[in-house]
Amino acid sequence: MDVAAQAKVTSHFLHRLNPDISACDLNTSFSSIEASRQWERSEVFKRIANVRDFGVFNNFAGTGIPEFGAFNLIYGWNYSGKTTLSRLFRCLEVASLHPDYPDAKFNLSHGDGVGRDHEFGTPTTVRVFNEDFRKEHLLWDDSSGFNPILLLGSENIEKQAALKTKFAELNDIREVRKAAAAECTRLVEKIKNAETECASQLVRELPVGRIDRRHVNQISDSWKGALPEPLDDESYKAERLKVGADQKEELPLLKVDLKPHGEQWKRAVALLAEQVGSPATLSRLAESSEIGNWVQTGLHIHREVTRCEFCEGPLSPERVASLNAHFSSAFTELKSRISKASEWVSDRTIKIDGNVYGRAFFYADLHREHGEAGAALAKARDVFNSALDELLDLLLQKDDNPFQVLTAPSEVPSLTDLSDAAARFQTLIDANNRRTREFRSERDAAVSRLKVHYVTVAMRKIDLCNLNRKIEDLKTADRSVEEKITALETEIIALQAELSESTKGAEAINEALRRSFGKEDIQVRVVDDKFVLMRANRPAKNLSEGERTAIAFCYFITKLLENGNELADTIVYIDDPISSLDSHHLLHVNAFLKDTFLKHDSGATPQYSCLAKQVFVSTHNYEFFHLTWEWMTKGKSQGFSSAFMVERSDANGLISSKLIECPKSILKFRSEYLFLYHQLAAYVATPSNDLMVIFNLGNMARRFMEGYLAFKFMESEGVDKKLPLIITDTVHCERARKFMHFYSHTHSRGGGMKLPDMAEALAAISSILDGVRNHDPVHYRALQTAA
Repeated sequence: MDVAAQAKVTSHFLHRLNPDISACDLNTSFSSIEASRQWERSEVFKRIANVRDFGVFNNFAGTGIPEFGAFNLIYGWNYSGKTTLSRLFRCLEVASLHPDYPDAKFNLSHGDGVGRDHEFGTPTTVRVFNEDFRKEHLLWDDSSGFNPILLLGSENIEKQAALKTKFAELNDIREVRKAAAAECTRLVEKIKNAETECASQLVRELPVGRIDRRHVNQISDSWKGALPEPLDDESYKAERLKVGADQKEELPLLKVDLKPHGEQWKRAVALLAEQVGSPATLSRLAESSEIGNWVQTGLHIHREVTRCEFCEGPLSPERVASLNAHFSSAFTELKSRISKASEWVSDRTIKIDGNVYGRAFFYADLHREHGEAGAALAKARDVFNSALDELLDLLLQKDDNPFQVLTAPSEVPSLTDLSDAAARFQTLIDANNRRTREFRSERDAAVSRLKVHYVTVAMRKIDLCNLNRKIEDLKTADRSVEEKITALETEIIALQAELSESTKGAEAINEALRRSFGKEDIQVRVVDDKFVLMRANRPAKNLSEGERTAIAFCYFITKLLENGNELADTIVYIDDPISSLDSHHLLHVNAFLKDTFLKHDSGATPQYSCLAKQVFVSTHNYEFFHLTWEWMTKGKSQGFSSAFMVERSDANGLISSKLIECPKSILKFRSEYLFLYHQLAAYVATPSNDLMVIFNLGNMARRFMEGYLAFKFMESEGVDKKLPLIITDTVHCERARKFMHFYSHTHSRGGGMKLPDMAEALAAISSILDGVRNHDPVHYRALQTAA
């Protein structure tokens, strides 16, 4: 299309938005357009023949409903499947299945006799406005605004060919880059999986709390590309024992008397050979130590008596004197020295308490040393004590008979072995006590060493260094490819800019915003061939949902003429254009749709036609439905307009939707509230076990009661608070409340898996209607009259 033709198309669209534009600028391009806008059934969809496995449309056949018209209005509550239906048409637009429904199959009957199905064998010009369109084309979080509209003006064949070649080259490079990126991702994932598995092992086997692969990565990163060696088996077992040990009590120091004892030993040995013999010695007492000791013990009680206390025989003074002479002071003094020497020998005996230094009081990794050091100490102690015991036995013999001369070993027992063994065992005690004092830090150190060990084993298993080298090589290559892509994209952008008429697109969006929503505070401006949203000369931020919907819709309308596309050759599907908008915007959108798609030829007999090839509009808003239906039915010719409803059921646990002819009751009542009353009253008058009827009763009952409460009490926070004022019987009130909540599908989708029976539904709805009748009989009579 040349510049002049493009300008006329854009000017035509602006004229639809603003009739003040002079018609003289349009007349050269309208003749062919006007001819193509006549309603021809051979050029449009007639009906949806069948749909399978497309979301809630799991098995639908549309042969039993009226054919589509030039204008088609579809009504359905939220969650009924309206958006899913729009995605079916979106599949035809993009010639591919929706990613959520890869196994879907569908077929739409067409006036030319060739069906349009999931194989996409026959192209069709379809444009769909729905949530998917918003997500694809409007990047709200992008600082540059949203994707620019490309309205081609004069076409430069040479530049178009160059653009095509560069796109092909770019696609080839991107495919290569994509494959390299996939390999890089695979290698990275292999490392991540190994790190995750290793982290799980650390959590299982070590007291490390909650950790993840990032902790493993920190350890491996610290190696700077050089993997350490894992612990050997002995070191590994030792570290495991440290980690698994319980904290021990500190042990007392080992007390072993190692003072020199040569002089004491020699004096004790000398006592064995010392003699106390004299002329007064009594041979009988000297020969028998037992008799001598017995006599000596009893001598002091016979000092003042004349008879023996044992035998009562006469005890002469001469006999007493001889006995006293036998037990002289030298004798007594010798026995005293022998007694002291015996005490010294006994005290010098080495005693080690096994209950204090038992194996159980030492850490498990010290048990081996405990066995060896303990055995050496016991041996040295026994050797030393054995020499002392021998000397002590001789001293006791000497004490029994001081007159006896005994021979003892002259060699003094050595302290060397005992000292070495005691020092070794004390070193073991010190190590054990140090472990106790530093228990936490030692265990933490052991945990750290084991962590490194486990990570080392895991990373060696996947050859981490080699994988990292491959990843770095791929990244290096990717940077080179990225430079090529950037250069190509720069060239492509330059070519596109030369072919672009973006400013006209911006003008169209701004005019659409003003005309359809009355918005002049938000404007679209072209900056560097990109659209930027501005509010009062500043980038627009924090857009409301209503503003986003308005901009998205206006953007969609302008794209209908993108790249020279003719509106008369396009089938348009618009899903919920007034979602999130208030009633003021609702009127604007309705008027805008009418002005965009309905042609009115004034005259004696007004004529109406569709400016697009075919139009579909779906909505959940009852008021918008009737406003749109009013102008869609301006044309009275056969097939000019058709109304449908998306109906959803959850019967037998299967969630399913279908498109049906719009019920006459919906078309009859302009008020949704009046429609709901009519449906509920009709059910009470003629109860039915039809699941398709019962399915929607809970939802309709709740919406009806919300409407009543809204204008009676200005209540907008649910029905629970005011419902007892309407249904005064507590049992009936609770039954109605539970019925509305449990079976209200827009309130809780979980309730849709179970349906009430006829008796339950009839009782609940009767309570609701009786409650309204009793609460406001005048209003109820008005409802009956209107119905």
